[in-house]
Amino acid sequence: MVVISRDHDWLSRAGRLASGISGSFEALASVPRPGRPLSLDAALVVIDRGLAGGTPAKAIGVLRALYPSAAIALVFDEKDTGPDALSAAVSCGADDVIGKSWSDDAIAGRLGELSDKSISQRARTSPDGALKVDRRAQRALVLVQGRWKDAALDGGSFALLWRLMESPGERVTLTALRDCLAEALGRELEMATLRRRLAALGRSLSPWPGKIKAERGGFYRLIS
Repeated sequence: MVVISRDHDWLSRAGRLASGISGSFEALASVPRPGRPLSLDAALVVIDRGLAGGTPAKAIGVLRALYPSAAIALVFDEKDTGPDALSAAVSCGADDVIGKSWSDDAIAGRLGELSDKSISQRARTSPDGALKVDRRAQRALVLVQGRWKDAALDGGSFALLWRLMESPGERVTLTALRDCLAEALGRELEMATLRRRLAALGRSLSPWPGKIKAERGGFYRLIS
């Protein structure tokens, strides 16, 4: 969990609560600059509303790019917590709000829910840990010599990879993959086109030691 705040009491409290949620904790005094290295393992980013600036959507956008698999929560001081807090957070792209005036149990429960949802719905990782995909950011990243690098994928290729990574190692029918691609592109495709798209996806992932394997009977599967 990454907490962006200058409130020392809140940082101490958040650090204590983080130990029961994610086991990791990083405190920052301001929104990081866009050039900061990716932190793909962060499942949750919590930022004080005051540090998000006059245009919170901009800060949220920066955080989305830096932490593509994370849920983002805006934290409000007691004086700012009101009926408009949630709608304000949603309108600027945050996933939820947290009030500093809440009890520890209430805050821990909300943080836990956000973290679990983030991990289960937004990111998938290959069994070897060297390929990660983030659904919100529509990004696939390959670990190359200790550094994460983007695999340039269009929307259709990402949809195919996401479907294959739903159950790594298990066979997926061509029909299921064609339906997935058709939904992403908004049009029907021939099987020959689908096979070409799968071959191109494999080439885009070539730095990854795994592969997308075609099998008899019209099946494909992702092998680490």
